[in-house]
Amino acid sequence: MAFSGHKMLGPMGSGALWGRREILEAMPPFHGGGSMIRRVTLQSSTYAELPAKFEAGTPSVADAIGLGVAVDYLSGLGMEAVRAYEHELTIYAIERFRQVEGLLIHGPQDDTDRAGVFSLTLDDIHPHDLATILDEDGVCVRAGHHCCQPLMDRYGLTATARASVYLYNTTEDIDRLVTALERAKAIFAF
Repeated sequence: MAFSGHKMLGPMGSGALWGRREILEAMPPFHGGGSMIRRVTLQSSTYAELPAKFEAGTPSVADAIGLGVAVDYLSGLGMEAVRAYEHELTIYAIERFRQVEGLLIHGPQDDTDRAGVFSLTLDDIHPHDLATILDEDGVCVRAGHHCCQPLMDRYGLTATARASVYLYNTTEDIDRLVTALERAKAIFAF
């Protein structure tokens, strides 16, 4: 299992890899550099013990410390509490999004099977145009195919705008998004 630290309040570029020892020992490293080599000759090389085998070059110590602080912070809050808050915001967001005529929420339509991530399309507004307008109102979303082009193709989509909520968001942030969506509709009204 691999995960990105920035998805859990850690620094960009931080993350972790977890795997069964026998698989990691059999797996060759994909980068080379200092500290990951045990011995080098002109004919061959042997790798250091795990985890150093996968840590080529100078480690990003500050990012590792930052990721550790993020883990401690989330552990202190309790992941159940984080999930419960995200769920509250998800319920609120779905209610508010249903008030925007022409807004389509892709994925589960209720809060039961959904995380706080929303892929959205609004009328015939291209998601990149929508993201630009929302940005003018201080609302940040991602626009594009989100690394899932086959899924987009299956549903006949070129892109979506993706909004998400997390423990640092509030219902006011969702209201601001909805207000910005309504402004985008007004701009593109023909």
